[in-house]
Amino acid sequence: MILFPVPAVHSYLTPIQTWYETSFPPDERRHIEQLRQLLAHPDMHLCGLIDDGDLVGFILYWQWPDMLFIEHFAVDPALRGKQYGQQAISQLLLLESPYVILEVEQPQDAISHRRIHFYERQGFFLNPFSYAQPPYQADNPAIPMHLMSIPAIPDQDTFNALSQLIRERVYERFY
Repeated sequence: MILFPVPAVHSYLTPIQTWYETSFPPDERRHIEQLRQLLAHPDMHLCGLIDDGDLVGFILYWQWPDMLFIEHFAVDPALRGKQYGQQAISQLLLLESPYVILEVEQPQDAISHRRIHFYERQGFFLNPFSYAQPPYQADNPAIPMHLMSIPAIPDQDTFNALSQLIRERVYERFY
């Protein structure tokens, strides 16, 4: 598996858009045109997941000296269960960072429980601190979620500092 950096104009954007819009509800994602515009930011990375020459999914992440934040990650629904997600996370974890962080829904149904367990099997910790995903549009409400990370976030102060960085750099920066 390789992580292929997808530019703002590329044929991979069509299937990525489909997976993005079907995998994430509207209040948990950007409008696709805004996403395309953000590809110009050097700290934002949209990568196609390529296996044996085929696009099998995508991962969108932000990288700074203090953390790597996975904003969105999806595998083609027809190819789930073939360990592509595990391979993609393994590749991403090769990038050195003090923290690798992602958001997950609160465990309210079988799918959200499975998602949390998937990330735990990859080495992520479900942090016990209260978190809400900031809205993608300034007038929308925040969404209660959890942050998972490698390594576990040791205390509330560190959690607050990292949460603040995510809020400022991924969300509020683009209102």
